Amino acid sequence: MNSQVHKRSARSSTTAVPAGSASMNQNNNNTKTNNGLDASKRRRKLRRKAKENKTQKRMVLLQAIMCAAFLVALVLFVIKALKSNERGIKLPPNMLKKRQMAKQMRPDLDNPPMADGKGNGPFKNLRNRFWSISQYRHSDYMRDLGDRSPAYANLRKQYDALLPSGDEESLERMKLAVQSLRKRKYENLMAHDMPYDVHNCPDDPPPNYPYAWNIKDVLDNWGTDDMIPKEAIYQGICVFDYETEKEKALKYGELELPFVVRDDPKVLRTVERWSQQGYMQKLLGKHTRYRTEYSPNNHFMYWNKPKRKAVENHIIEKDWKPPTEMSRMSFSNWLEHANVTDDKLGSDNEHWYFRLIGCGEMGKSCDKDSSEYLFDELSFFQPTEDNPLYMVDPKKQKGIHCRFGMKGVTAVNHFDGSRNSIALLGGERRYFLSHPDQCENLNLFPRGHPSARHSAVDWSNPDWKKFPSFADAEVNEVVLQAGDVLYLPTDWFHHIISLELNFQCNTRSGTTDHYLGAIKQCGF
Repeated sequence: MNSQVHKRSARSSTTAVPAGSASMNQNNNNTKTNNGLDASKRRRKLRRKAKENKTQKRMVLLQAIMCAAFLVALVLFVIKALKSNERGIKLPPNMLKKRQMAKQMRPDLDNPPMADGKGNGPFKNLRNRFWSISQYRHSDYMRDLGDRSPAYANLRKQYDALLPSGDEESLERMKLAVQSLRKRKYENLMAHDMPYDVHNCPDDPPPNYPYAWNIKDVLDNWGTDDMIPKEAIYQGICVFDYETEKEKALKYGELELPFVVRDDPKVLRTVERWSQQGYMQKLLGKHTRYRTEYSPNNHFMYWNKPKRKAVENHIIEKDWKPPTEMSRMSFSNWLEHANVTDDKLGSDNEHWYFRLIGCGEMGKSCDKDSSEYLFDELSFFQPTEDNPLYMVDPKKQKGIHCRFGMKGVTAVNHFDGSRNSIALLGGERRYFLSHPDQCENLNLFPRGHPSARHSAVDWSNPDWKKFPSFADAEVNEVVLQAGDVLYLPTDWFHHIISLELNFQCNTRSGTTDHYLGAIKQCGF
């Protein structure tokens, strides 16, 4: 019995737990329970905070969407209001003023970026580059210049198939097509008094080339506001056939003398394509708006924004106003203005001068990508080393500029400080040309004037008393027709009249100091 009691007490002694130890275990259990509750609370708090953050982000996104929708609605409202104003609905004065300011532009600046209604963002450019890998490339394609869009590639593919080139049969077809656009032939009024024939000039320029005549005699024969063509004109510059007289033209060009080249196959190809019905509308687009000069009469004169010193030095009056205004206009809209009857084309009626520019390598200051297809369309003006006839210094090219004139448009007499190659791709233009040594007789606006380099004389109605030396000025003239290219050396004066609706494009290629001494006599 004692042994059993002893065993029982022994078991009891081995399983007994001290009172302090039991209390610690209990505390540990409570701590674990509390820690579990705290962790659960923290998880719930984090989930709640994450939910709140998510809700807040949704609210911010919703607000952004609402703001964007409001801005879109506002823009649409303004556009609608501006269009409504064209139909005679009155707009608030402040909105009208802003609209007029938006329309006005500076002719001394390059073209602004134009919207074609389809967007020109980076994604579209990337898409065009991707498609250009496999798209059609015409025979005059340049790797670094021109239009790379699929739309232009498809347009050229269509018309290149319609108007093939590269063989004698195609060349003959182009010649006949362009000759049909030349409505008349101009005789040389002074042919019997000249030692050379302007249509069969000698290899070396004759002395005193080109011949020129007194301004009064030339204007008496054919006034500047008279759009009725004359049979004979005072022509002094040579006309060279591209195929048979190209070397002659190059020699005259090396001597920095003006001349005309006719029937260059590349020029003929462009003229034929541009004369196709509907081609120009497809090329220029329905929505794209281009620089268009407006004049209340038929005279157009380049101008810069006047400086304060011009008024202080009495070069211009305080109330001087620009001779023209600049706006934006689509090609079809310009055609509506240009294709009107002669009774609406008088010298005192409104005229519009439509313009394009292909920037090429001119840089960011130009209207990049607006009309880069001009380098594809006018391949003869591409800046390559093997093109000395039109591109004397290709590295100095300043883009390709086109000016489409309605009948009667007159570009006032002036000189440019660079070589100029001028191609007529449709219609007729009359050019008066003067040697740089005539600058004093032509009575130019002085340096500092907004229209410096331009003649101050109104050639359509000269004030002989105010400008007596103008009566001693000497000029010669030539009428450019479709397929002609005029080479005009640096500093040569030219006064231009559109005898009918016409397409003219030009490019410049560097300068020369051949005539710098004569121009300096006039303060330039």
